Order: sequence, then C-alpha cells, then structure tokens
Amino acid sequence: MSHDLTIVELDVDDPAAVDAAYLIGNEAIAADLPDLPPVCRYEHDVRVRVPMPGADRHTFLAYRGAEPVGMVHVDLPVYDNLTKAILDVLVLKRHRRQGVGRALYRHAVDFGLARGRTSAMGFSVFTDRDGAPIGSSAPFAAAVGQENKLVDVRRRLDLSTADDAELDRLLAGSWPKAAGYSVVQWGNLPPEELIEDLAELDSSFLDETPNGDLDYEAEKVDADRLRRASQVRAQYGARRYETGIVHDATGRLVAWTAIRVAKTIDWHAWQLITLVHPGHRGHRLGMIAKVVNLRTLRAQEPAVRMIDTFNAEVNTHMIAINEAMGFRAVDRWANWQASVA
Repeated sequence: MSHDLTIVELDVDDPAAVDAAYLIGNEAIAADLPDLPPVCRYEHDVRVRVPMPGADRHTFLAYRGAEPVGMVHVDLPVYDNLTKAILDVLVLKRHRRQGVGRALYRHAVDFGLARGRTSAMGFSVFTDRDGAPIGSSAPFAAAVGQENKLVDVRRRLDLSTADDAELDRLLAGSWPKAAGYSVVQWGNLPPEELIEDLAELDSSFLDETPNGDLDYEAEKVDADRLRRASQVRAQYGARRYETGIVHDATGRLVAWTAIRVAKTIDWHAWQLITLVHPGHRGHRLGMIAKVVNLRTLRAQEPAVRMIDTFNAEVNTHMIAINEAMGFRAVDRWANWQASVA
C-alpha cells in the first residue's frame, strides 16, 4: 500500500507539518515504550529550526492523502563518519505493516546515497530485559537488511526506592581511594578553563567504550566544537547537571558525568555520558562523579522520579557502578547497521 504515499521534507515554516512530526514522534514511541516520557514540545519546536551541530539533519514526513502516517529523521555526520547516515524511522501503530516504514527507509537511503552515504545506521528497542521481543523494529530491520552490531541495555533508577544509605556507603568507600582529586560542577555551559580537557575526554568516548561490530569511527571533538554544541543544547531549554573530577596536582579534568532534564518533563531525567581518563582509573572517580551528580540533581529537581541510562551490554565496569547505585535493567536495544551501496 506504499504506492499511495507522499513523502516530503519537513517544512519548518508550516505549523501543521511541525505538529505532525511531533505527533508521530510521540505516538510511535509510546506504542512500544509507554514508560518513557513524551518528547519535550519546547525542544521539538526549537530543534526543527536549530539542529545540533555535527550532523546535517533532514526530516521527511509520509502522508496518505492528507493524513500524516510516519516520518524518518536522517542525520548526516559532517565532521567524522562521512559515509554514514543515521536513520530513525517512526510509523504510527495503526499504519504499520502497510509498507510505510519500508518506503520511508528507502527514501532515506536514496537521499543518503546521493550524498555519498553508503552505510545506514539506527537504534531501537528489540527485546525486554529477558529477551522477549518488543515492538516491530527487529522484523523491520531484518526485512530491510539491517544487522544488529551491538546490544545496549537500558537501565532505570526509581528514585522512590533509591537506597540513600547505600549511596552514602558507596561514596564513603570511594573517597579514600581518590586522594588528590577534587569535584567541580557546572550546568549547561562548561567552564571555559576546563573546555579543552572536556573536549579531550569527549573525543575518547568511542575509543573507551565497547563498540561491538559497529563500523563507526571515534569522533574528534575540539574545544570549539564542544563549545558550539553546548550553546545549541542550551537553546533547547533542558537543564543539565554535570560533575567533573580534577586532578589536583595538574589541574586537569580527568573524569566527567552528566544528567539531563527536559524543559517540560519534570519527572524524568537521562543519565548521559560518564568517562574517566585511562591514566586515572582505579580511584573510584566514576562512582564519585555519578553519586555526587545524582545528589545535585535530586536537590535541584525534586520532581524527578525516574532516571534512564544506556550501556553496552558488554560494558561490565560501568554496569557494575550503575547497578550498585540502584539502576535495574528494563530492555535491550539494537545498534543496527547495513551497507546500502
């Protein structure tokens, strides 16, 4: 039934089209992941006009007659991974299994190929924590030739059941191993005196975390790139809580973690990146940064009840820290990739 579809690029000056993109994004995600928060409307409206630097984003809407039925985001990296296209295909549940997703995928692949993108990638939930299938992404990925190259696990911390005594114990047991290190904190914009070190840590992310069989090169982040990304993220209205660890003897930032709360979603937060410089591991810096940052979040955002985070299934070290803090597995996500040349 895909022959009756019209696929057009999102016109950011068309309020109806912007509304349609918001509706599809929320309804398609909620169909498979009802425990996740809706997309922040404020961020959605800003982001269609001010995309993140580092990727050239194009959004295409599929219509059946005048009715919007699905969409695909196409992100084309502009600094690294210049042969890659990162796709997010979303179809309203009542219009699935009617060729909409396949038509959007083909449109996105052709769009990328015309721009030299010979590898298509995506990320979606595919089983619960015990391996039972969730949603439609796995059969869809198989149908279009995508393969799962790396499994991530989403874990959730329910703050209503958080064990504060255990968090105290974790912190008390970690500080004796971290003599000579100090905590520094900031919000949406990183301190200028730390931005070079922060960029170095950020660049190490893909080198320091398991990448499975993904064909994806580590991003090379410099201070200017990080500065611009921070400035754009600030426009989205989210509140970020970031904690770093400084090596006192050198003044260098050697560990970093971040949590994000969307502007219009006060009950939910995302635990984002956590990195420790390889030369400073073994001092419990990751644990200290994460627990201190969590406490700051709770003091500043008392409405937050749930925090979600992702880790590669094989990243046993970070998983151990998260589980010690009370995070528990919810579901498993696939990093899909296929050559489309």
